Amino acid sequence: MEPLTEEQKRSFVRDGFVHVANAVPPTLQRRARRAINHSIGSGIDRDDLTRFSNQSFCTELVGDPRLLRLATTPTVWSCVRALLGDRRTARPQRCQIALRFPLPEGTPRKVDGGHVDGYHTPHNGVPDDGVVRNFTLLLGIMLSDVREPFSGNFTVWPGTHYRMQQYFRDHGVNSLQGGSVNGLGLRMPKPFHVLGEAGDIVLAHYQVAHTAAPNLSGDIRYMCFFRLSVRNLGSHRVASMLDIWRDWPALRDLAGNADGS
Repeated sequence: MEPLTEEQKRSFVRDGFVHVANAVPPTLQRRARRAINHSIGSGIDRDDLTRFSNQSFCTELVGDPRLLRLATTPTVWSCVRALLGDRRTARPQRCQIALRFPLPEGTPRKVDGGHVDGYHTPHNGVPDDGVVRNFTLLLGIMLSDVREPFSGNFTVWPGTHYRMQQYFRDHGVNSLQGGSVNGLGLRMPKPFHVLGEAGDIVLAHYQVAHTAAPNLSGDIRYMCFFRLSVRNLGSHRVASMLDIWRDWPALRDLAGNADGS
């Protein structure tokens, strides 16, 4: 059976992301959460919270096999192959452990503007050398249930991969300060809060605008993110941002019928 249906592929082409339920076995989820919770129990320096939120919590675990296995379990990796093709993507060597802690009562129910990864900010660890560290596919693994909006949800602006492609064609890829899409004058759709349960995954095109919603729930949101690239992406980074389906041969026919509106 195909890991992704044709409708899911069409949804990915149109919206720039797709949510797949029940992709990671419970045993792998438990091992990952246990490793993360053990790390948290060792203590977090308050002064490091901003850096951890922008890069990764539990930095000693970013290359741990218990975390990397989340991405390469057969169901998950078959979804990656369904989008990018067979043997075209290197298996990940590190992950981002993305925790979103509950915010104080009275925090506004408002989602700040989205961003595109790979641009330097003072806290995200991307070098300030003018090179955009783009990749191909963002893979998010849900390790906790997120059943309501404003629970730290992975949040996307559907279809903005097309808008960003046109923006970069018009203004160049180095015109985006810190990756923020705020103030660009783009016609933005409503942000979409991804709901789901532990074991679900989200696959998102590199160029779709996204963020984490404020966590107004009573629970920590646990996710792990993997930034996957087709082999030799470094040889055509800019070209891949100006032609968003260049590295997606499995989807080019579908994308050719999409208008991006």
